[in-house]
Amino acid sequence: MYFSVINPASEHVRAAVRDMAHAPYGLHQWLWKFFKGDDEASRDFIFRRHDIDGLPRVYVVSARPPVAFSDDWELQTRPYAPLARAGQRLSFVLCANPVISKRDDAGKSRRHDVVMQAKKSLPPADRPAAAELVEQTCLAWLQARAARAGFELVGATVDAYRQQQANKRSNGAPIQFSSVEFSGELVVRDPDAFQQTLLKGLGHAKAFGCGLMLVKPVAER
Repeated sequence: MYFSVINPASEHVRAAVRDMAHAPYGLHQWLWKFFKGDDEASRDFIFRRHDIDGLPRVYVVSARPPVAFSDDWELQTRPYAPLARAGQRLSFVLCANPVISKRDDAGKSRRHDVVMQAKKSLPPADRPAAAELVEQTCLAWLQARAARAGFELVGATVDAYRQQQANKRSNGAPIQFSSVEFSGELVVRDPDAFQQTLLKGLGHAKAFGCGLMLVKPVAER
């Protein structure tokens, strides 16, 4: 596996920004330019966009190294085999798609945004303020997945909640999805499971830039 950082080349910033797709699924299609090869291959990378000082930056974890397709972009790539130890404390940032699956009247499983689902299930008089509802439901969603993903949450916050739309379906019908920005600290409990979380991502909507968790050690206090 490989970990890469994609930045605009300093002398080609304007051209790079023009070249880059900004819609969620468009960004996914743009990233495929760095992985030319078998047109029938399935996606073998996860990514996260995080702008720095107004300029786009994309973090990518992939099964093969990306290759710059123009001089407008600079790539920093290294082999990636994250090794965490049980009990290790890490800070993290994560953009995720918090959904739950429920069966409809026809018995088909469908995904539902946890915030919208919670809002529908509560009488208006019992609903907390919007920001509190987002915080409660999204943190509960992350907490429910932590053990299987190999970690224990020490503390986390919801930094942003967005409802987005992307045109992906072949019939042109838009796909609506939500994304949540988490940050906080965790303790590794199952190193093998946690390694898979870092390599494969957490949750759904990975084609829209969700799932990639970035971590770094927390200085001992």
